[in-house]
This record gives sequence, structure tokens and C-alpha cells, in this order.
Amino acid sequence: MSQNSFSILQPRQGDTLAAQADDLLQQFEAYCAQHHCQLSQLMQARLYVSDAANQCPALVKHALYDRLFPTGVCSIIEQPPLSGVKVALFLWFNQSICSREVYELPDGTVAEMHTTARQRFVYQSVRFGADVGAADSATQTRRAFESHIHQLTSRGMNLKDHCHRTWIFVRDVDRHYAGVVQARNELFARQGLTSDTHYIASTGIGGACEHREALVAIDFLSVDGLQPGAVSYLHAPEYLNPTYEYGVAFERGTCLQLAPDQRCYFVSGTASIDKYGECLFRGDVLTQAGRLFLNIEKLLESAGGTLADMTYFIVYLRDIADAPVLRRYMQIRFPNTPFLLTEARVCRPEWLIEVEGMAVGNQ
Repeated sequence: MSQNSFSILQPRQGDTLAAQADDLLQQFEAYCAQHHCQLSQLMQARLYVSDAANQCPALVKHALYDRLFPTGVCSIIEQPPLSGVKVALFLWFNQSICSREVYELPDGTVAEMHTTARQRFVYQSVRFGADVGAADSATQTRRAFESHIHQLTSRGMNLKDHCHRTWIFVRDVDRHYAGVVQARNELFARQGLTSDTHYIASTGIGGACEHREALVAIDFLSVDGLQPGAVSYLHAPEYLNPTYEYGVAFERGTCLQLAPDQRCYFVSGTASIDKYGECLFRGDVLTQAGRLFLNIEKLLESAGGTLADMTYFIVYLRDIADAPVLRRYMQIRFPNTPFLLTEARVCRPEWLIEVEGMAVGNQ
């Protein structure tokens, strides 16, 4: 039986943010009771909101946030849920977590979690405040990565060997993503992350924080204590090319052998792309969806996984008008897999949809 469980909760009632947060808190408590999950076993939580500038100040005073924040793994991002609600909640529980330490930083939080398998997970959420000033997206990207590198170094870890997943949210991604790419490429080269070694599974997507000065927000997940050979990377060169061929630096996906009989697959944000790095099926969101899920399927197969192993999907849509047809598509194709549709611009305008998620499989 998997030690990991995942859920996406959306309010079932309430017109105001407070009422919807009340409903989410009730659902959270019910989920924990039903699945025998303890708050101490929470690996990651993310609140997706529709209006960060107005909702973040209210959310951080709500009992839902009071419940989640002490874990150190709860972040907030503005990516409006496309189900007509103001807030949605993603949850990842790992029942092997046996202890944690949480540290509040000027620009976010760090949680260090230890498991019964003697693995150490370091989760950091970087959210800049208004005091970031006029720093551009490249500068903010460097600051965020340097903060995580500092946290890793202080624990005897490093970015190259231990960081396995990042989520990069970019305000006005059409304008500011180029700075993110530039800074990440330069920093990775200095850290020994190259096309000859490996990169980090990642999603780079439109998203905003409470303060308009914050152009970049990043969540990091690093792992120590894995056995030799426990990390592999997902490749499907006949279907989609390596990212470095078009100037960016991330892995399509990463597989971690967390236990002798269990693999976890981090699937990066994936779009309708071919082996030459070109967008396929421009202007047709449904056909793009079909192609990107084929890409994900082939990536998983390269490391012994299948689409049936996917535990959840986050679906990013550039155009909110595409939400109804994509909701039907997901409900028909993946009736038993939780998913969340959000409004978030993908890093290339021609990509109408991008999907990320995580798979858990038994070896």
C-alpha cells in the first residue's frame, strides 16, 4: 500500500472567501479522518486563489491557514480555479514522515522532514514581499535559488545532487519568463547542472503573489538519504526533445525510488510539443491535450510507469473559455484521478494548455 496520498479540495458551498475557506477546512478534517492522515504527515499543500492581492491578507487570518501554516509546507499562489470558486487546496500526505522542523524566513518558510526510511525532505517556499522593490525577474530568480542553495548547504546538501522538483510561478509570464530562464541557466551552469549531467524537474508557469513587486515565486523540494541509483530521469526522445535544445534547463520528469517497492515520478509541466521542440496543433486545445498526455505517457513508460499511476493533475489553461470542454475531457478520460483546472498562461503563447502531476508506482 502506498504511503502517499493526494487530494484536491474545492469548496462545495459559500459565496465569500471566508465561507469557502470554512468549507475547505471542514473537507480537510474529513479527508484526514477518512484516510487516517495526520497533519504531521503533510508533505505539501498549496492554496490556489483567484485574487491574491485581496485574498492573501484575509486567508492568513483564517482558521484554515492557521491549521496548515505550522507544517511549513503550505504556499499560496494566484492561479484562479476555473470551477467558479475563489480558492482550492492541493494536498500531499506521506505517512512515513516521523518528524519535522519548520523555520520562518523573511521571504517564506522552510520545512525539514524526516521519514522512517531515514530520508530527509527539505521543502522551501519563497514568496517575496513589497520590499523586493524594482528587482527584475532574473534578479528575483537568482535570489530565490540562492536562498535554497543556502538552506541546502547548511544541511550538508547541494542543489545538483538533492533538489529534484521546483515550481516557478511568474507574474506576467509573457513578459518576465525570459529573465527567469536566463538566471536559471546561468546559476545551473555554476552549480554543475548541465546537459551533460542533469537538470531539475520543474514547472514554469504564470502565477502571481500578494505583492505586485514580486515577479517570481518558487517552491523547492529536495531529498537526502536516497540509495545510490535511486534517481533517474524521464526521456521520450521520439515524442519530445530535451529542453536544452530550445534554450531552457529542466528535466521532463524525475523518478525517485523512495522504497524498494515504490517509485515516485515528478512530471514537469508538459505541453503539446514534438521531438523538434515545436508546438503541435496550434489553436486546438483538445488536440493539444491529447498530445501532451501522450507525451506524459511515454515519459512515464521510459521509467516503468503508466498514466494509470498518476495521482493528480494540475491543468493550466491560457484561455478560460476552454475550461468547460477541458473539464469534460478530464472527467471522461481520467474519471478516478483528481484534477484542478486553473487559469495560468503557459510560457509560450501558442501553448493553450500545460499539465503537471505526480505518479506513484510499485516496482
